Amino acid sequence: RIEMPELEPHARVDSFVEIVGGYSVEQARLEADRCVNCGICVATCPAHMAIPDYIAAIRDGDYERGLKLLYETNPFSQICGKVCTRKCETTCAASHEGDPIAIRWLKRHITEQVPFERYRDIIGGPAPETGRRIAIIGAGPAGMTAAFDLARAGHEVHVYEAKSHAGGMTRYGIPEYRLPYDTIQREIDLIVSMGVEMHYETRVGTDITMAQLQQDNDAVVLAIGLWLGRSTRIPGSDHPQVKKAVELLRRITDGEAIQAPEKLVVIGGGNVAMDIARSMARLQQQQHGKIAVTLTALEDKAHFLADPVEIKESIEEEITILDSRGPQACIVDERGEFIGLRTWKVLSIFDEQGRFAPTYDDNDEQVHEGDWVIEAIGQMSDVSLLGEELTERLEWNRGRIQIDDDGHTSEPWLWAAGDCVKG
Repeated sequence: RIEMPELEPHARVDSFVEIVGGYSVEQARLEADRCVNCGICVATCPAHMAIPDYIAAIRDGDYERGLKLLYETNPFSQICGKVCTRKCETTCAASHEGDPIAIRWLKRHITEQVPFERYRDIIGGPAPETGRRIAIIGAGPAGMTAAFDLARAGHEVHVYEAKSHAGGMTRYGIPEYRLPYDTIQREIDLIVSMGVEMHYETRVGTDITMAQLQQDNDAVVLAIGLWLGRSTRIPGSDHPQVKKAVELLRRITDGEAIQAPEKLVVIGGGNVAMDIARSMARLQQQQHGKIAVTLTALEDKAHFLADPVEIKESIEEEITILDSRGPQACIVDERGEFIGLRTWKVLSIFDEQGRFAPTYDDNDEQVHEGDWVIEAIGQMSDVSLLGEELTERLEWNRGRIQIDDDGHTSEPWLWAAGDCVKG
């Protein structure tokens, strides 16, 4: 197992490759040799990638075969080689006698051994045209994966995207220092090369209606993601100085000038919370010469939802992380000045039935001063584009669109995929 080197303060640790220039072919083969081909990782991978097979391709030195295997199930393999959450590694059999196999890094190793100019030839082009046309709403990972698979099957595919670039939350939710935009664009370019027609800055429900898409296409796919931030709904959360993380990340990606407050508080313990805390800390450093970001999370440190690397990097960037703190109110004084966030100590998060029902020790109260409070506690879909009539006809599951095992909604012409279904 290759050990991570010691890091200088503020060094990026999100990727072994960023630090030491990547696995050499010899190192990658040594790592690949540790795989016992048990296949448990495949079941754990959300995309069910052929992990033992592409690891075997590294062992054999056949990187073209490895690349072909990656793109059979995942047209975002370059992105996943850098930022996927590595569910596969949590079940790796090798971890019983040491560290799990570095599956994510090996995936990235394959993508970096093959010149991008060769990708299309290796992966192959579309099948003969079928004469069928499909519209996809949303150019995020789910929508563009559907576009890739459908175009390769020979269908005519049109993707409608409200924003000026494709990538969805990989572009507008993950900061560029974690995922460079050129990596995203290479994936999009490859998918588009299959014959996918992109319609950017086209908002369904405004620029084109759902009824028109139904009329013009044999099928429509909803892949609208989760673009609205959820609110804590605590007292004071409707104050103008209480912001949503997902909206701020989008504005940063769009290059908007954001004046960072000198002090701020983030509510949340997931990757989005860490991303916005680090992004705002960097703006504070640029604009004020100092960092004053406090992050509060319901979970204790052992159960944080964020990737451990994200937590480590946040601490390295001088962000104060407080665990087991439950938000109670955003405080405004008698003069109307915004003060910050009041929290109580968390005693438990779930009840005996496993339902979300936090309990607190109100004797352990803290006030975290901040000019802003940023909520990063989850997201939801903007389904206004559907219109009232279609919304009423569709079946729903806890606020999400209900689908069958094939991704089919209750409407015969409409499918749905991605975060708007899975959460």
